[in-house]
Amino acid sequence: MSKIMLVNVTHVEESRVAILENGILEQYEIETINRTNIKGNIHNAVVENIHPALDAAFLRISGDMKGFLPMDEINFKLLPQRTDSRAKGRIGQHLHPGQKLMVQVVREPFAAKPPTVTTYFSLPGRYLVLMPGADSAGISRKIQDDEQRERLKKMVEELSPPEGFGLIVRTAGVGQSKAELQRDLRYLLRLWDSIQKASRATEFPGLVYRERDLVIRTMRDYFTQDIDEVWIDSQDTYDRALEFVSDVMPQKAKIIKLYNGDRPLFSKFNLEEQIESIYMRRVPLKSGGEIVIDGTEALTAIDVNSRGAGRQGDAEEGATQTNFEAAEEIARQLRLRDLGGIVVIDFIDMMAARNQKKIEKAMRDAMKPDRAKYDVTRISKLGLLEISRQRIKAEKMGASYTTCPVCEGYGLIKNVEPAGLAALRKLQARCLRNDFGKVHMRVPPEIAHWILNHKREDLSGLERRHAIRVLVEPKGSLLRHESEFEFFPREKVEVPPALVAGDRPSPPTPPDLVDMEIPQTPVTAIAAPPAPQAVPAVVREPVGTESAAPEPGDRDEGEAGAERRARRRRRGRRGGRGRGAGAPPIDPAETAASSAASAEGHETDALDADPVEPVEAPLGVLPPPRAASGEGDPLPPRRRRRRGRRGRGRGGASVEGAANGDVANQPSADAILPASDDEPAVPRGVVAHELMPAATGGRARRRGHRGGRARHLGLGGEPVDPQLISPQNPVPRPRFDED
Repeated sequence: MSKIMLVNVTHVEESRVAILENGILEQYEIETINRTNIKGNIHNAVVENIHPALDAAFLRISGDMKGFLPMDEINFKLLPQRTDSRAKGRIGQHLHPGQKLMVQVVREPFAAKPPTVTTYFSLPGRYLVLMPGADSAGISRKIQDDEQRERLKKMVEELSPPEGFGLIVRTAGVGQSKAELQRDLRYLLRLWDSIQKASRATEFPGLVYRERDLVIRTMRDYFTQDIDEVWIDSQDTYDRALEFVSDVMPQKAKIIKLYNGDRPLFSKFNLEEQIESIYMRRVPLKSGGEIVIDGTEALTAIDVNSRGAGRQGDAEEGATQTNFEAAEEIARQLRLRDLGGIVVIDFIDMMAARNQKKIEKAMRDAMKPDRAKYDVTRISKLGLLEISRQRIKAEKMGASYTTCPVCEGYGLIKNVEPAGLAALRKLQARCLRNDFGKVHMRVPPEIAHWILNHKREDLSGLERRHAIRVLVEPKGSLLRHESEFEFFPREKVEVPPALVAGDRPSPPTPPDLVDMEIPQTPVTAIAAPPAPQAVPAVVREPVGTESAAPEPGDRDEGEAGAERRARRRRRGRRGGRGRGAGAPPIDPAETAASSAASAEGHETDALDADPVEPVEAPLGVLPPPRAASGEGDPLPPRRRRRRGRRGRGRGGASVEGAANGDVANQPSADAILPASDDEPAVPRGVVAHELMPAATGGRARRRGHRGGRARHLGLGGEPVDPQLISPQNPVPRPRFDED
């Protein structure tokens, strides 16, 4: 049986050491540049806090690394005495925060757990292990020969180690002479003395002693007498290994060889495929079966299957043969993968008790070469076998693989539909806060395509309900279960304040009126009238107190009066609808004649008046009317009559339209009644004394009945029959009392 050690260190990023037995990988060690070994290192540590519930303490062993110190790992012989009693007691009786002490790492960090440290120091040599602070001596349990064990015990007693130091003879010490053991002991004592000096010179916390590199450490621990060859593919590593072997075992220096071939060293011995198998979930067996390995942080489950095993022969015999092959392969995989904790193996069911005992014995025999401590139980009635194995190092898989960020080690990822729905639910939950107006939802491309093709209506409904804008953007760097949301606040729309009449100044004059030489009349703010209603377009007579009485000059009868009235009508058509300045007062007879002309179908224009000058006023504020004459008399409102039709009795069409609410004949909103500075402006269709009685200089009061001309003008009372209006029977003029 040949045994070969291969050392591959051609790349500085990775160092690998493998031991083959008859061409089969039996031991494999790997160390990468970003994951170095810290087991065996000695540190100056500072106690950070005490956990009485765990009966342990957490220490700071370096700048960014913590250590876990349980109560069982405290050596009270080396620990400074705080009390007279040296009983174990509670950990708080021996340690306190801020205390300084020296510790050694005994277990690598695993997952989120920090490395485990101890105050029981052990310095391994080639043949011996020196234990400062211990008085016991022993022999490795790997040595099974009773004769060799007795011989080694006598040699240890003859070595007479110093008081306070313990010794353990390693497996490599079998067959060695007393001189070899004595030389190894002197080396270890010098090493301990140098460690103590370095601890006193090193700050707290800090590294005091670093364990040897992977190559020298592996040759020290695994270089046994049965190894036939050692191949190394690096000149520097070859020189260091040869020097080490020449010091500790000169007779083995001749088997150290340098490999200079063009083909990679591990590929030459067909190791790459075997190394890849220790990272696989399914491992095939020779008979066609397989084992499936699934692990957690503290438990590993192994299932044995007979998927490809032979279907011929006895089922019990086939299950036993498959279980026997699985037992050997499981023990090998535990060593190669450095699996620790509880291991539960589900063997194929076997009915015969003798077959179960056969598999249990095969499992124990396969575990004997393991350097870690272990405990194997019996197969239970459920067909399960449990193994408890010491965790010495981190798993091999952690040096070359990292946890999948998509499945987070579970092995499965979400489908497109559940992933898209999950992103939509996040958006819907966020929309309930109603604190944004726009959102960018970034998801993986396949999720974005699915949402836009299948959930567009849901997005539209979400936008309508919450008055937001949703943009779906694909982002290739996101994983399937990830999504990003960027929210933008709502845009603030400034609404101008409502204009209130009377408390705001007049706006500036428009640019088109600046150059016009038109005198601007100051604006007098009055209360804004109510919302305009459908006001009947009726014939309006001038209302006033002083201008109601006609002058003698306007009472001329005959041809002169008719010509004068005709001139006034022609001048009104040319100059506008308003009366000019200095126009004579209105003649009641002329008013009656005009009414008669309307009944006969003739069109009569309004009384002459000058055009109204445009005045800029705020919204809801009416500008004051312009004075009609120097005396300050307000001009009468304009008066329009519809063209009548003879022979049809339509002379009162305007009155009927007003009574029926004809909107087409309503005055425009910007039409105003000119007035003097003493009287306020009155909007068209509203009488001044009805809008504001105080505007006429006194309290207005009607006299007479509630009908007559007031009804015809829409000022109140019952409507007047248009057939009763004629030049001989004019509409009576409303009269008001003067204060």
